[in-house]
Amino acid sequence: MKMRLLASLAALALTSIANAATLPNGWHVAGSSPRDYDMGTAQAPNVRDGWQAFIHARPGANGFGTLMQTIDATAYRGKRVRLTGALRTQNADKAQMWMRIDGTSSKLLGFDNMDRHPLRGTSDWTPCSIVLDVPDAATAIAFGFLLDGKGGVDARPFKLDVVGNDVPTTGMDHPNLPPAPVNLGFEP
Repeated sequence: MKMRLLASLAALALTSIANAATLPNGWHVAGSSPRDYDMGTAQAPNVRDGWQAFIHARPGANGFGTLMQTIDATAYRGKRVRLTGALRTQNADKAQMWMRIDGTSSKLLGFDNMDRHPLRGTSDWTPCSIVLDVPDAATAIAFGFLLDGKGGVDARPFKLDVVGNDVPTTGMDHPNLPPAPVNLGFEP
C-alpha cells in the first residue's frame, strides 16, 4: 500500500513537472482553478502547422483555466488591435479566446471573451477574432484562451495586429443600456 502511494505521488509529481515544462515561452497559467487543468504545447500533427497550445480539464475540474500573457500597451495606444487565432474543442463545456485592455490601478478599459458566442461541445478548428480599441490611458493588454468546466480546447498560433477603424470592434459594450438616466421620478 505504501509503495502504491509513493508511486502515485511520484507519477503526480512527474506529471506536474512535465506540464510546467511544456508551457509556451512567454505564456503563463491563470484562472479561477488552474490546477484543475493540464496546459501546455504540442507539436501540431502537420509539421507545417508548427505548434499548438492546449487546455484539458482534469477529472472533477471546476471553474476555469486560462493560458495567457500580458504585454505593455505603449506601442498600441490610440490604435485598434485585432487578436486572431483558431480554437478546436473536445467535449468542452465552454471554450473562449479573450482580450482585455487595462489602465492604471487595474481599471478595465476594454474587454471581450467571446461570452456571446463561446465554443461548446466538439468542434473542428474554428477561426476566432477579437477587436478592441486601446485608449491612450491603457497600460497593458492581456490575452489568451480559456476552458470553463470540462473537456478540452486546442489553440493554433495567435496573431495580434493593428487594424484600421473600418474594422468593427467586438468588445463588450452595453447596447441595451440607455444613454442617459430614465424615469427618475418613478412614474408608472
